[in-house]
Order: sequence, then C-alpha cells, then structure tokens
Amino acid sequence: MGVKPIDGVVPIAVMPFSEDGQIDFVGLRSQIEFMVAQKIQWVGFGYGSEVYTLGDVELLEVLRQAVKASAGALHIVGNLEMTSSFAAEEKLLKLKETGIEMVMVRPHGMWAQANQSKLIDTLLELDAKVGVRMIYQDAPQNTGVQVSADSLLSLVDSSAHIKSLKIEPPAPSLKVMEVSKRAKSKKAEDLAIIGGLGGIEIIEEIKNGSIGTMPGPAFPEIFRTIIELIHNKDEVRARKLFNKILPLLLFSNRDMATFLFVQKYILTKRKVLSSFNLRMPSSDLRSGTREELDFLLALIEFDSILEECK
Repeated sequence: MGVKPIDGVVPIAVMPFSEDGQIDFVGLRSQIEFMVAQKIQWVGFGYGSEVYTLGDVELLEVLRQAVKASAGALHIVGNLEMTSSFAAEEKLLKLKETGIEMVMVRPHGMWAQANQSKLIDTLLELDAKVGVRMIYQDAPQNTGVQVSADSLLSLVDSSAHIKSLKIEPPAPSLKVMEVSKRAKSKKAEDLAIIGGLGGIEIIEEIKNGSIGTMPGPAFPEIFRTIIELIHNKDEVRARKLFNKILPLLLFSNRDMATFLFVQKYILTKRKVLSSFNLRMPSSDLRSGTREELDFLLALIEFDSILEECK
C-alpha cells in the first residue's frame, strides 16, 4: 500500500485471550477481517489492546498476524512505549520488520522527570535513525508526561516521519483546538491530528481540527457515520446519532477494565470474538456489569443504531 495520511476512524483493536490467558490469534484475525468488512482503512494497537500485558515477542507476532490478515486492505499501526533512546531504537527496528505502516509512540512515565526538549530531541533522534512513520500519543493522564502544543508542533516541524499526533488528554477537544490553531498559524499543513479517549468528544474534535479518532473496535461504523455527517455539514444528525450512543460511552468510561469488557462483549454479540477475557493486571469488574450492559444495549436499541449506520 502507498503512503496515506492517517485519518478517519482508526479503531484500536482489542486483544482476544483464551481462558488461560493465551492470545487467541483466530479471534485476532476475525477482528481484522471485521474491520475490512466495515470499510475501515486503519487499525491501531495501543492501551485498548492491553499492550501493557504483552511481551515484546508477543506484540511482534500480533502485528505480523494483523498485517497478514489484513491482506493489504488495512494500514496497521504498531505500538511502542519509549524508554531510553537505545531500547526504543532496537524495538522500532523490530516493529518495522513486521510490515506495519506506522508506530504509535508514547513516552515511559520516567520522561515526566525530563525537560520537554530532551523528549523531543530523543524522538527526533529516533526519527532520523530508524526512518519509520510515527504518531506521537499525547495522553498525560496515562503516561504522566506533559507536552505543550508548541513542543508537539516543534516535533512535527523538525521530523521527517512524525507528522501525526494522537491528542487525548482529559477534555481532548480543547488541546486539539490549541494545536490546530497554532499549526495553522505556522502553516504546518502536513500535520494530522487524531482524537482519542474512546470517541467521547469526537464531534468537538473534528470541528476543532482533528481528521479522525481512535475509538474501540466494537462499532466503528457508528463513528464513521458521525464523521461523515460532520464533513457533510449535518451537525444536527451527527449529534442525534452521537447522543444515541452517549450512555454506552459513559458506561464504558468507568475504568479501563469496563471499557475493554464492553468492547469485547459487543464483539462477541456481533460474532467477531468468541470470548471477552481480559489479561491481568486488570481491575475487577463491578458485580452485575454484564447485566447492566445488556439492559443498556436493549434500552438504546443498539442493533437499530447499527442498522442506521450501514
């Protein structure tokens, strides 16, 4: 596949696990095929893929299998937690060999103790040495690393391969707007801003300058339809559709375990996955979560919403 800017709906794949915690590669392939059927063009791996529970060898095999299953129909985004520049360079080279299109990079929490300029310099060093397309993940609530809009734009402006930013601090649309406005004033036309946080502020993100979002993978067609409506200047219909799934998004945002359970459970109901197991470490789900979710899906008439977005 040729070079394509990352945009639109970029679901973060969930990781299917068997009862004994092994990766279910059949389920992974099924999920990739589901994305192709939904006419999704990009799929990423990140926090929502439970990458923090995977060994390095496991992650590489997951990415190889995802690339193979996509059969050229999807652009795959790998994942890297950047510790030292030495370790990151080694891992990036191995990630590049899997055939992925891009790597989403997030800094290790220890980078919070360093000056922002040191972080940017290290990313630029990796950019020059490895030569793989990267998207920087700005998620300070998860990493503890704060990076200003100016520093992010300096990174994009000075690099050859880091032209995309995933902006998802709390209230992400505000920072999306800040970065977008500053980018326009600096004429940074090749910058791609992607939103996150499960799509909770997707409309505001798109209106404020993002060109896509990275939600969970369970109902990508709904997010795709919302983006299409915004682009077609039909914000009223976009908000009406978004409001239909808002109770589900709020329910999912209790904690990471609930978010992952909701995504995997819905994918089992859609016959994409065969189980909704989580791998440790994970917080315990609140008693009755499955029953609450079933009630909520029926209440919002979830199947009808999916039909609306075909």
